[in-house]
This record gives sequence, C-alpha cells and structure tokens, in this order.
Amino acid sequence: MKRWELLLVFCLGCAGPSSSSRARVVEIPKGPWAEVPAVESSTDDTSIPIGLIRDMADALLKRPGARVCDPVTHLPIVGLSTEYCSTVYVAGSQDSLSWRVTEPVMGSHGSCKPFSRVEDDDYPASQVWVVGYIHNHPCGSPPSSGDLGTWPTDAFNPYVAMAEVRLIPGNPIPAVHGNVAVEIASAVVAERPDGTRIFLRYFPTGEIQQWSDARARWVALGQCSPRERGSRFKTPRCENEPLRLLSE
Repeated sequence: MKRWELLLVFCLGCAGPSSSSRARVVEIPKGPWAEVPAVESSTDDTSIPIGLIRDMADALLKRPGARVCDPVTHLPIVGLSTEYCSTVYVAGSQDSLSWRVTEPVMGSHGSCKPFSRVEDDDYPASQVWVVGYIHNHPCGSPPSSGDLGTWPTDAFNPYVAMAEVRLIPGNPIPAVHGNVAVEIASAVVAERPDGTRIFLRYFPTGEIQQWSDARARWVALGQCSPRERGSRFKTPRCENEPLRLLSE
C-alpha cells in the first residue's frame, strides 16, 4: 500500500480504557456529538454505516492539531499534533436503533484514552450500548497489525473482548435491531495527499471490506489477520498478498 497522509481508526469492539483512565475523575462524555448526526441502523447492514464513518472523519480531522505532522520526519510534533478519541455507541430500542458518537476527548500527540460510559441526551443507560471508539493519527500509515491486533484479541486488557466492550452497566445483552444483533467491525479511514479517502471495515472473521462509491456498497477485498508479535512486518498477513484496494 502507498503511504497515507492521514489515518483514522474506528475500533468498534476494540480495547477499552485503561485502568488509569478509568480512575480519572472527569465528566462522563456526552452524546450525541452535535457535529456528527445520528444514523439510523438498517436491517440490511447491521454494522457501522458509511454515513457515520464519513461524518466522524470530517468532524474529527477539523479539530486543532488533528492534521499536524512533521513533513520531514513524518512523525507527530510534541505540543502541536493531537490525537482525539470519541466513544461510538448505539442507542434506542429493538425497533428503532441509531449509531451515535460522543463529543471528542483530547489526548496527547501520540495517544488518547476513550471512555466506556456515555451519557446520551435522548436515552437512559438501559438503552445505550457502547461498541467502541474512534481516534485519529496525525501522521498517516497503512492499516497495521498494531491497529488490527487490538481486536478481536484480548492481549491488552480484559476490556478488549468483544462481548465485554459491547456491554455497559444496566445492559446485560448486546444491542439488537430487528431481531439481529449489531455486527461489530473495526474501520479505517485513510486520506491520500490529493484529499481522496479510503474507507475500510475489518471483521472478527478476518474479512476486510472497502466502500465503493461506484457500487454504493461495501466490497470484500480478502481475509487478513495480524502478524505474530515480534514480526518485522507491520502490515497484516492476507490470503492474497499484497491486499489490493479497489481501483476506482
């Protein structure tokens, strides 16, 4: 893959906040974020919708420092580059469920700690299901085993496992829409130097999909998995290497 200028990682079902972030005495993030309209869930595609991914990318990359990167070293600049993260969740009932995102939390030049709880303006905790988080990388790179490896494995902390991330106090069962459980997937948004963006989804089965504007749907690219720890290769291992993006 070619080098990307910017990278957004949507970890749905990914690692939750660390113990240190849970210990912080701060206000619980509120949602939905006014800059990212809620998107109604569809029974045709119960995973994260393209409309929400587009809106989140637009809103997050407008934040101060979200795009700041040293043009020579291609590394974040301490004090200028900033990572942000927002919690992604679904809210509502089995008959009417919508995808939402909280107002972003500001991190440092190299990290951001999300939250596993949400205060929604429209629904009580019993009708809110946290499914993951989104964060940006000021300096872009191809999707790496580091990003894909945070989920569905549980190597980082006990909050990584999909079933635990999807549950919050008061919600003992996963979110269901039309008798179908919400399907969890990580997503990556990469922006090229010319401003065009690539939208990818990664499922626990290893399937990677790319959004096609021409076909107005997600297209399967292949099966991939993170490489072993200590591997000198950063890109995931795919059944047909290298993984080829759509040519449109």
